[in-house]
This record gives sequence, structure tokens and C-alpha cells, in this order.
Amino acid sequence: MPRHNPNELIAQRRRQLPSPARPGQWMSRRELADTVNAALQELYPGQPVDSLLVDDRWIGLLERGNSCWPRTERRAALRRVFNAETDAELGLTDHRPTGESEPAPARTVDGGLDPLTAHPARRYNYWLGGKDNFAADRASGDLIRTKFPTVVNAAHENRKFLYRAVTVSAREGGIDQFLDIGCGLPLPVNTHNTAQTINPAARIMYVDNDPLVMAHARALLTGNPDGRTGYLEADLRDPVGLLNHPSVNAVLDLTRPVAVLLVAVLHFIHDHHQAVTIVRGLVDALPAGSHLVISNATMDFNTPDDNAAYEEMLANRDTDARTRTRNQFAEFFTGTQLLDPGIVAVSQWRPDPAADGPPPPPHEVAIYAGVACIA
Repeated sequence: MPRHNPNELIAQRRRQLPSPARPGQWMSRRELADTVNAALQELYPGQPVDSLLVDDRWIGLLERGNSCWPRTERRAALRRVFNAETDAELGLTDHRPTGESEPAPARTVDGGLDPLTAHPARRYNYWLGGKDNFAADRASGDLIRTKFPTVVNAAHENRKFLYRAVTVSAREGGIDQFLDIGCGLPLPVNTHNTAQTINPAARIMYVDNDPLVMAHARALLTGNPDGRTGYLEADLRDPVGLLNHPSVNAVLDLTRPVAVLLVAVLHFIHDHHQAVTIVRGLVDALPAGSHLVISNATMDFNTPDDNAAYEEMLANRDTDARTRTRNQFAEFFTGTQLLDPGIVAVSQWRPDPAADGPPPPPHEVAIYAGVACIA
């Protein structure tokens, strides 16, 4: 994927805006994202703008020049925030062919999809051998793999953990309802296949914030007619709104035990306090007997050089996953009862005894896993 020149104008202008929460400091990327989102709401009142909302990762990509021509609405919001008359004042340039009045189909997809910006679900799909990804996703995946060659193996082990955790929740926990948040793009085997093989009447609600994921989910994740399968485009950062959404309540009965799956999704919530608060909001809303299934990237098993390489990539926005230590990961399960074997690497969580060969060692997967029962 061609690299664009860094957008110094956006970065410079951000550093001229005062932080709304930190006196004497300039606005952070996260604060700028919040300000842009507020401008979107003001500019387009009464219109659904959820698919247009941005985050600090998007601001970082914009400043690095990886998103040089945002959608019309986002450019309007940026102009308002920076009090600019034209896009050119912000260093935003249109690289479409001359005379082309609308974005080329390969550059923009309906529903807010931005194929020029790597998305975790599509990158994960690429690592798992899927076809539903763009050049930006493949470039991001390849860049991470140059620093961490075992990342593809880790992705596969993480997916196997999902299947084993769903099986345990359905078979041992007797759970017949699953809320898969950050579900990712469909694969030959998914949560509903696994759960409904054990209980054909199982109900599954898939949630993701990528419109491409939801489009594929509605087309491919049909499920057993004896059960129920639903789909919702929503953001994990609003757990109360998610649980209260009519689509969720049309599929799941939240007065009965539910298995909440947060598999390889919380590491995209960089603020640890926010991530813990999100999990607590979900746990507090669920009845006793529910299960909490979580995996999160970690650097605990890696060398100091690996850690330095990771921190450099994170600072350069070449990776968007915030790793966590074992103690941080354990905070997600406060007030719950961990199932055996507790907190371990995903490959070590109840590995399949029928698998060919032993599971990969922790340093090759570098992802923590845990499943807990909510009392």
C-alpha cells in the first residue's frame, strides 16, 4: 500500500488547541477525536452518524497521512474544529483521478467503510487466511508480522480458544445464550456453529463496529432454525446502550445466564480503567450463572527487545493493540469465579487432547485467556 506524506498541518493545529481537561496542555488525539465527533453531531442533527464517528487511532492515521481524503462529513467536522475555510488549509488532498466527482468504489464503500484504514477485524481475517480484507489490512498485518513472526499462529490459537470456551459454556455451564462482542468476520466455524452443535436451540447475538463485518454476518451467519441468531453494529465502549438495544433484547433474554465473549477485543480499548469499567458494566448487568470469556494480548512472555519493538510500534501507530500484564488482565475478572485452569495463555486454556502435537508455548501466542462464572 502506498504511504502518504505525514499531515504536519493537522498535527500542528491539534497542538494549538487547548486540552479541555488538562490545563496548560494541548489537545490529545483522543480529545480531538471527541471534539470531531461532537462537531459531527452538531453539523448533522437528527442524522445517523455512528458510522462516521472517529477515534484517536483514526486521528493518528490522519496525522501520518494514511487517510488523506476523509469522507465529506468528516472533512466538514474537521474544518469546523480547526476553524478552516477549505480542506487545503488542513493539508487534506484529493488523490482521485482528475474529473472524478465521486469517490472511486475501491476507495469508499457505503456504510462508513474506509478501505484505506486498517481495521482489526479485517486484519485478523487476513491472518486467519480469510479473503475479506483490503490492502491496508494486509499491509498492517504484514508489518506486525515482521516484528512478531508468530502473530499468525497466535491468531489461530486465539480462535481455537473461542471455540473451546463456547463449548465449555454450553456443555458444562448449560448456557444457551451467547453475546459475541467484536465478533469479527465470519469463518467456516463461528460461535453459533459451535454452540448450536451442542444445543440447536442456542441463541447468539453478534456485535461489531465494522459495517463490513455486519454485512457479512447477516449474509452468512444464519444459524440453526431451532435457535436464533442476531446482528448489531454497535460499539463496546457503550455497554449499557448495547445491552439495552432492542435488537439484543429481541434475541437474548438477559434475565437468564448469558456467555459474554470479549475475545481479542479489549486490547483495542487502550485506557485500562475504561476497559475495566466496560467489563464491570457488562458483568453487573448479567444474572448469576453467566460466563465471561476474555482474551487479551500480552508481552509478559516476550523478551525485553520484543517489548521495546512493541512499544515503538505502538508509538508509531503501527499496531493498535494495547497489551496487558497478568495483573491487569486479572482485574477484568474481579468479583467472578475463574474456571480451571484460571488465567493462562490461550493455547494452554484446556487444549484439545485430540490435537496433533502439544499446544504452542506461551511465548509463541502472547495472548492471555480466561473464562469465569458470574456469581
